[in-house]
Amino acid sequence: MRSQVALIALALIPGGASAQLIVGNDQSGTATIYAIDVTTGVASPLYANSGSTAKPWGMAADNVNSILYWNNGSTLYSATYSDLLGGSPTINSVAMTYNSATVNFVGLGYNPTTGKLLGTRNISTEAVYEIDPSTGVASLVYTYASTYDFGGLDYDPDTAKLYGLTDTPSTGRGLYSIDYVGGSETFIAGYPAGETDIDGLAVGGGRAYFVTDGPNTTQANFYVFDLSSGTQVGTIASPFTGSGTFSAAAWAPGIVPEPTSLLGLGIGLAWLASRRRKS
Repeated sequence: MRSQVALIALALIPGGASAQLIVGNDQSGTATIYAIDVTTGVASPLYANSGSTAKPWGMAADNVNSILYWNNGSTLYSATYSDLLGGSPTINSVAMTYNSATVNFVGLGYNPTTGKLLGTRNISTEAVYEIDPSTGVASLVYTYASTYDFGGLDYDPDTAKLYGLTDTPSTGRGLYSIDYVGGSETFIAGYPAGETDIDGLAVGGGRAYFVTDGPNTTQANFYVFDLSSGTQVGTIASPFTGSGTFSAAAWAPGIVPEPTSLLGLGIGLAWLASRRRKS
């Protein structure tokens, strides 16, 4: 019991706060998927590998069932939050297909209402696709103008809106909301000055997180935007050490317990330990 209380106490030390933002890129060599505490900016490695399993093009979080999805090309990977936190995760995979042919996606989002992933492509038919995460089978939902070329993608369950990032200057680089049911796009915010290539997007808690490809020697930061005003409200240091063609991100507040939950558990364990010492 004393060891359990000690572990809880360690978890309550500043620096052990919850992480909400998951990021990765497809840099050469060993790549790492990180969990970032958006309050402190601390990045913690979740999974590292030199193969494609750690080099995401797109990423999405199922916060209902605590599953992280990411893809490299046409391969969709997934792992549970508990496995990722355990340090030796079981990585599941399935090939993504459209009309029985394998297809690549560059951005992913997850709609908890349908239980399906949403994906975008930047070649062939550029569109929003719905993807069954179990089978990898995709269906076309909404074809948008190819000038948008959405690379970053995420679905916000709080507002039931899909958001995309585009690097295309003719359209206007920046963040858009995508009405894939009605068929329209609405500009939200432009890229920060000097940025022309941002492929990762996570949306949650009223914020949009623009995740750059790296390396952090040339792209030092990720950017935080307020969705209601469309204004930049902060930056987060990038942990990427190498340059990626793609980067990916997901909003996953359930990846670790909230500090308040840890506090309650710690108090309970401490009380139980004191009762045992007295008995």
